[in-house]
Amino acid sequence: MNQSQPGTGKQNMALTPIPQLRFFDERYVGKTTQLKHFVVLSKLQLKSAFFDDQSQTYISYEQYDFKKSVDWVEALRSVEKILPSEAFQLQKGLQICLSNSLYTLVPNVLFDEKELESYLNFNHPIEDQSQFIFHHTPLESFDAVVVFAIPRGLEFLLKAKLPPHQLLHFSYPILEAVGLNKMKENELLINVQQEQFEIIYAPNGKLNFFNSFQYQSKEDFIYFLLYVMEHLKLERDNCKLILVGEIEKDSAIYKLLYTYIDKVSFGQKPSNIHFSAVLGELNDYSNFSLFHQHLCG
Repeated sequence: MNQSQPGTGKQNMALTPIPQLRFFDERYVGKTTQLKHFVVLSKLQLKSAFFDDQSQTYISYEQYDFKKSVDWVEALRSVEKILPSEAFQLQKGLQICLSNSLYTLVPNVLFDEKELESYLNFNHPIEDQSQFIFHHTPLESFDAVVVFAIPRGLEFLLKAKLPPHQLLHFSYPILEAVGLNKMKENELLINVQQEQFEIIYAPNGKLNFFNSFQYQSKEDFIYFLLYVMEHLKLERDNCKLILVGEIEKDSAIYKLLYTYIDKVSFGQKPSNIHFSAVLGELNDYSNFSLFHQHLCG
């Protein structure tokens, strides 16, 4: 079993970009077409992992970092260079989760497939709806539907450059994981990304709160968190934060959280599946959405 190190060589612009991180179980060389390929895509990153459904094992991880941009235009150029690779073209079980803030949850009793645009516009006013395509996915763990929008240019690119694939929102595997692992009354799950974070409150398997917040600084982060805690009537000295995603113990956000909240811990990888040894360098709490995509069918 060998570990592929992060790419450091000079990149030939005519070739597929080199990922910033790559770990691959060499026992699966030439066998990936029989595996599931899970992807989380945002305008800042593309992360992917191969999953052996038979042994219930994640066997790889790749991460491509894009240039920071205010919209998807620049990201599309990067994505277009990655998609021709064999990992995407020869894959039969490709599942892509889109990470953005244009989503909402609708209770099943209120859901009407003809009203997708209206549901999103209620929380996310969209000036030009023609620039987006709207999707929905029923949640298995909760009595609700995820409604989300994808930039039209991105969806056309994925359809034109990829074989048939499943398109979901990144919130779907997070919510399925929360539904499977019942949270306690005083617990909040915080999923941290580069420019946004999610707060999930689902005591005893009942989803009371789920939302994303855009932040520019650690002060923004703590402001939104404390606001939500006050709204949910959760006391600082009794509430437990479970952190997952892109956050480290030496980060400014983590240090600030600890000055306000007494109980702060990090989440764990799914306990009911396996991870190849080559993934041992990844934090147990990182890539929460990606490493729960096996729950999405």
